[in-house]
Amino acid sequence: MSVKQPPSSSTAAAFYATLARGLDDLDRALAASSPPSSSFLSLPTLRAALALLRAAHAGLARLVASLHLPGGAAWLDEYMDEASRLCDACRALRLGAAAVEGYAGSAAQLASLLMQGASSSPHLSRQVARAISVCRREAMAVKEENRALVETRAEALALRLSEGVPADAKLGGFNGFRGVLCATRMLTSFLLTLLSWGVLHYWPAPNAGAGDCAAYFGAAFATALSRAQQRAAAEAGRSVAAAAGGGGGGGGVMMHEFRRARAAVEEAKEAVERGGDVAAAAAEVGLRAGALRAACDDVVALIDDLFDEVVEGRKKLLDLCSGGN
Repeated sequence: MSVKQPPSSSTAAAFYATLARGLDDLDRALAASSPPSSSFLSLPTLRAALALLRAAHAGLARLVASLHLPGGAAWLDEYMDEASRLCDACRALRLGAAAVEGYAGSAAQLASLLMQGASSSPHLSRQVARAISVCRREAMAVKEENRALVETRAEALALRLSEGVPADAKLGGFNGFRGVLCATRMLTSFLLTLLSWGVLHYWPAPNAGAGDCAAYFGAAFATALSRAQQRAAAEAGRSVAAAAGGGGGGGGVMMHEFRRARAAVEEAKEAVERGGDVAAAAAEVGLRAGALRAACDDVVALIDDLFDEVVEGRKKLLDLCSGGN
């Protein structure tokens, strides 16, 4: 007996092609952060990941609404479970980004004190020393608090570079809905891993390939996902090794703007203690603190937009089902 193809196969194929194009764009953003720039998980990359996540789930909601699925069936529970998981992940990411932004505020205060001249008076020198200590303590606190967030929200964040197709998946179920949901979940796990590395904590993900999903979702999607996963794994490995070699230790927030701000604070500490160019150090700390704060503001706003759209998508589908469609 031949396998019956769902009537929505062409619609699903268009959805997979859209995801593939988004992954290609993200891969280019990751490639741009490779050496010599070494700006892995900078704001443009995080923005691209959030934009793709938002587009994927908005497209999923639109596609589901067009499949003429029966109200009250299992597909709705499966969709709601995935949407709820994403909302929980958004909450964790937002908390993490807000904690990183708090560090930017402390670094900005340090820059202000340094600009007044660290050696102009014993009182000011003590203030600068305290401000440097506050920054260093806050950096460690952010690392520990955000690591705890990862551990408590691990299921929602789905910290896996790759998630395979379940062996018992019935991807043609509900007019192809289950296949579309599976592809979206695989993409979401990858993107949430990147975002978690960026604003929460680096969590090694040993799997760096999408597996054999081309037969289900098309070669373009499978190839684009695998390529982006492998590039992300390689860049993460380089960044963690560089941080460990520079005394920064492993793990922690990998957001490029955060790492640059931390480095500027350490350089300022050296300048103050060794009689270096404090004015230049002050300017660098101020510049990096401002860039970090702006990046955090941008990321938080994008996370809020994603959360609002997922909530709205859930509401529309519930309304659709209650209307008898």
